[in-house]
Amino acid sequence: MNEMIETFYTNTLGYAPYSYQIKVAETLLSGKNVILSVPTGAGKTWASIIPFLIAKENPEIHFPSKMIYSLPLRTLANSIFEDVSEVLRKKGYSEEDIKRQTGEYSDVKYFEKDLIFSTIDQTLSNFLCFPLALSERQANINAGALIGSYLVFDEFHLLDENLSMATTIGSLKMLGNLTRCCIMTATLSNDFMKELKLTLPNYEIITLEEFTEDKKHISSLLPNKEKKKIQVLEQTIKAKNVIANHTTKTIVICNRVETAQKMYKDLISEIESSSIVPEIKKDNIICLHSRFFDKDRKEKESKLKKLFGKESDKTEQAILIATQVIEAGMDISCDVMHTEISPINSFLQRVGRCARFKNEIGDIYIYNILDLDETEKIKLEPESKEDRDEIRKLNNKYLPYTPSLCQSTFLELQKHATLDDKIPESLIEAVLKDEEQRIIDKLKIGHFNYSKIYESWGDCKKSNYRNTIRDIQSVEITLINDEQCFEVAKYPYKFQSLSMYKFSLIGWLNKISKSDLYDSDDWMVKKLEENTFIGETDNDEDIKYELKSVSDYKSIPAQVYVNAKYFGYENTFGFNWQYSETFNQTSPKRDWAQKKDDFKPLQKDTFYEHNKALIGAFETEFLGKNHSKLDFEFKELAKFINRDDLQKKDFIKLIKLMIILHDYGKLNEKWQKPMQTYQALKEGKDPKDFKEILGHTDYDMQNNIDLEFGRKAKLGTRPAHAGIGAFVAQEILPDLFDSEFITSCIPKAIARHHSPLSLSFPDFSISSTNYLAIKRLLLEFDLNIELEKEDFADMINGFEFDDWENEQIVYLFFVRILRLCDQKATEDFKQYFNVKNHV
Repeated sequence: MNEMIETFYTNTLGYAPYSYQIKVAETLLSGKNVILSVPTGAGKTWASIIPFLIAKENPEIHFPSKMIYSLPLRTLANSIFEDVSEVLRKKGYSEEDIKRQTGEYSDVKYFEKDLIFSTIDQTLSNFLCFPLALSERQANINAGALIGSYLVFDEFHLLDENLSMATTIGSLKMLGNLTRCCIMTATLSNDFMKELKLTLPNYEIITLEEFTEDKKHISSLLPNKEKKKIQVLEQTIKAKNVIANHTTKTIVICNRVETAQKMYKDLISEIESSSIVPEIKKDNIICLHSRFFDKDRKEKESKLKKLFGKESDKTEQAILIATQVIEAGMDISCDVMHTEISPINSFLQRVGRCARFKNEIGDIYIYNILDLDETEKIKLEPESKEDRDEIRKLNNKYLPYTPSLCQSTFLELQKHATLDDKIPESLIEAVLKDEEQRIIDKLKIGHFNYSKIYESWGDCKKSNYRNTIRDIQSVEITLINDEQCFEVAKYPYKFQSLSMYKFSLIGWLNKISKSDLYDSDDWMVKKLEENTFIGETDNDEDIKYELKSVSDYKSIPAQVYVNAKYFGYENTFGFNWQYSETFNQTSPKRDWAQKKDDFKPLQKDTFYEHNKALIGAFETEFLGKNHSKLDFEFKELAKFINRDDLQKKDFIKLIKLMIILHDYGKLNEKWQKPMQTYQALKEGKDPKDFKEILGHTDYDMQNNIDLEFGRKAKLGTRPAHAGIGAFVAQEILPDLFDSEFITSCIPKAIARHHSPLSLSFPDFSISSTNYLAIKRLLLEFDLNIELEKEDFADMINGFEFDDWENEQIVYLFFVRILRLCDQKATEDFKQYFNVKNHV
């Protein structure tokens, strides 16, 4: 296998792999998981990706067919996505093969593609059933995407140990053999990695310690003497210091956006009034942080690679002022770095952007943070303890870091003049050893957030985000004016957004509202609210929106629209409220075009056509051309539920039975009659003569005539239908499959294929005429079973048994398949309908 791996590396990247990279691929492809720790610039990104690509081209290797690469910061995810995409496109991969889901880029909100780059927030919120990119009605669609996927968690050290780190470890423990995983970092201690290995099943630790030859060849480690000299200064960063020490390429890293913005303006002012560095162009002074729109950030990141990248002109003058958004994952380098102090793991990532490339040397100036500017302090007293704690964190001068770790890092760095050889490892051990042991103990006491994961699964509320992923809440902000309000209500995601801490924004809103600029009769911030109209309300496309003003700023939601009259934006230094000359700039539009089917009416289909289309969608989208895409999942699921005897054909038969039963409740007279009456009116027929058994009508909620037909036909009186299919599934499954997992999970998936918390079914009575529609399907798929045709309303019992945690995971796998197939078949049944769908 070693020779195959080496050849694949060379063919893909144009150079041979390091020995440790071969070991990573060998380990993953042999069925184990990996904890990988190598220095910055050592090629860990490709070390994790190449095994997936090898397995893709060698289907005989038992490995997941989907990869989800998760990072803690959007900028990192975007940067690595761009770098990997550029290489893979040259190797024949199309834009459709590689997608990202990072908040501002929402290319794959249902996580359907095979190679996905995501933020940790998006990935975890999916698994926890409150997907940030979807509505609460769709809460259970994406969790199953992690099941049977290859999961990469990069820059693992940046995760919050109480929240996203604990939740990630807890999720991996629960998923067990249902995934392959690679956890990567440059800055975890050996003890912490050993504890991770003991905690998680089937993991192997890989570091450079066992590959000493690699150290002689990894370019980011050369030269090995005085490559990175450091000076620790008991003062704050000043623009004059930056200019005085500038040579050719300088990077300044600040902890706060406001500090970076002020530094940028001070540098511009100093350079314009000085002749010290006449060679530097104003355009080559770049400010980068999290409060830029997509287009501007992307242009900046692209320019950074030209100015600071491996192929850049080493003589061209440039200065970058940034926050921690560049401290990992960005392949750039400088000869001088100025950085505010941060914890040692963060610090080592930052200095990975200095003298990064072969034979470069650099000088690093490290500054303390002496105080927090009074204007930056948030002066609010919220009611909840959680909000008060958050404001205290925001008012911490070392934000977003823990003060004690910053202080101990600062003291330890004073003992060294360089970062040569094993000094980084010794710094990690000195600063983090006790801290990481505390973290380990805390993770164990908290049982890796198991109870919080259960709670999230139980209510599917986005409010769980704060208890499981990040405790400092972020808000997505879109800048609009009065004229754009109607357009936003119709197309709420058409405009780009940017992100900042919730209480920082609240602080701004309070200050603006007290200023002379603000008209108290005007609006400053609006929120988006769902508005469900009468119609076929089991379909997600019925949801529309409206914008409503927010008067209580403390209650602003996670997504808001602010009035550009009172906020500023400038493409050189970003979103602000202090500089009135930058006001009245609205959010640019996303790279977005209205799809031909946006807001289009539903398509009439029969019950038979709809179910056959679902089966077509399952075969096309999930099984794939060779019916092999789910091979990994089927084999590992059989192990997971202790039924090794279950074969691929058994799972396929089970899924098709689930599909056939999922809309059984639509055959209920109370559902079918209004549908037939409506469709008859729509087609100009007498309802008494309408005989088709329908799955959907041609209902168009934008059409007033259709709305009137809907009222006459009493479409709004139809009872829920999903629970009926779940009830009958519970009745027949025990005789077909001897497995509690199956008899619980399949009915649960059917019950919740429109709403993630459904627990009941209504009265139902299915006539012999209507029953013929499902009988045809059952016989066609060789399912000789009889279903209950009537019963009284009741709760659906027996969803859960003793192994609730594993049962939930198996249910999430099946419900994802059902919901996505239902969605696709409803949107365009003709694309998937095939009367010859085989068994």
